[in-house]
Amino acid sequence: VYFLPPTPKHEHVYTNGDICLSLLGKDWRPTMTGQSLAVSILSLLSSAREKSLPMDNAAHSQNKPGGNQDNWIYHDDNC
Repeated sequence: VYFLPPTPKHEHVYTNGDICLSLLGKDWRPTMTGQSLAVSILSLLSSAREKSLPMDNAAHSQNKPGGNQDNWIYHDDNC
């Protein structure tokens, strides 16, 4: 799951469209529904403290969006 351009300016959304959300990577389970993922993404977007890019956006932004997130480091587990 990723955003198409133009991507929202958010601390968990990379400029290539990838969403840094553990449910889309290491915490994904086959029992999750599209609805539960949509609610999680909406919650993440709604909880933004400020409009800023992820701290490692420069290193990640050139990657093709929608790739495997198994080795990602999730910076904020409070979302």
